[in-house]
Amino acid sequence: MIKAPWDRSRLRVTPRQFERMVVEFLRTIGCPLKEFIVQHQTAVRSPDGEFDMDAVATFEALGADFLVLVECKNHTNPIKRELVQVLADKLSSTHAHKGMLFSSAPFQKGAIKFAVSRRIALVHFTEGGPIFEARAQNGPVGPNRPYDAYSVTLSEVGEMVYSAGSGEAAKMLFGYAG
Repeated sequence: MIKAPWDRSRLRVTPRQFERMVVEFLRTIGCPLKEFIVQHQTAVRSPDGEFDMDAVATFEALGADFLVLVECKNHTNPIKRELVQVLADKLSSTHAHKGMLFSSAPFQKGAIKFAVSRRIALVHFTEGGPIFEARAQNGPVGPNRPYDAYSVTLSEVGEMVYSAGSGEAAKMLFGYAG
């Protein structure tokens, strides 16, 4: 049996291990932010009901409190637009400031395009480190360490554009301009 190209670098972890890996990654890159806290398996209330989130990050910047909703998908197949739409709906309902979807599989073009339009960060975790599939527009590309990464966005004609570079991960992922 031939493996799909994305399967070669796929993480071999349980869903719970994947969530914990993402939480630790966020704690590492979020430490420069004031009062940065990441909670694993947290319920967020909204007028539409309660949402069980894989993780929730909060921090203070510019004199305001920020809320980031985090979903973790330990999937074998590429992530479809529908999963990003569900996160967008949760963001709208809870009035969160940012959404992030971490996956052990790559993202389909439609998912990336939708995420960029809603300013949702998409991060594909591989054995080699994270790949940032969508990020805040005009933000830095991504961290050099502790993980190497590159950004993938869509051009105006729908082609994937890969960018490498360095910047502060917290600014890129959370839209923080401190």
